[in-house]
Amino acid sequence: MTDPRVTLVSLAKKISEKGLTISIGGNISTSLPDMRILITPSKQHKTLSELDVNDLSVVSLSGELIQGPKPSAELPMHIAIHSAAQGNNWVIHAHPPMAVAYASEKTLPEQLFVESSRLRFSLVGLKSPGSEELAKAVVEKIREGSNAILLEGHGVVVVSNYANDAVLLLEELENLCKTDLARHILKSSR
Repeated sequence: MTDPRVTLVSLAKKISEKGLTISIGGNISTSLPDMRILITPSKQHKTLSELDVNDLSVVSLSGELIQGPKPSAELPMHIAIHSAAQGNNWVIHAHPPMAVAYASEKTLPEQLFVESSRLRFSLVGLKSPGSEELAKAVVEKIREGSNAILLEGHGVVVVSNYANDAVLLLEELENLCKTDLARHILKSSR
């Protein structure tokens, strides 16, 4: 079995390399045994692309720091998701540019493409980053069946039981937003 710390660092680098978040943005977490969460640290330390396994934080579901540096400011959202959403062992919060643009405009892309059929996405209105209000709103959308949540003026959250699938969902959402925008541009030029 692969060490979840190695997997998490690999995902962080992959997300950065693919341009799915800005250098100082984004956070990732996964469930660990014994009601614990492995999560990326506060960005006071390093960007996602610079992380190594020793930079990660381990926290309890009550938010107590068990090991590592200060965890991400989005810890309340990660705790709420891991506490409430069964089968979502991996949580990625990122800032893919096109998806953020859609979220900022309070608009969802049209799901007209076979490649996006796995996506079950929704939108959460403007909430303060790191707030309990944001955490509750995201969990509500997950309970309603969403696996990708656009956050107005903030970013995107994707959830999956599998690490690589979470990245694929993020890529699929960003690609859908790009394709939807291109379709609208082409349609308007007729």
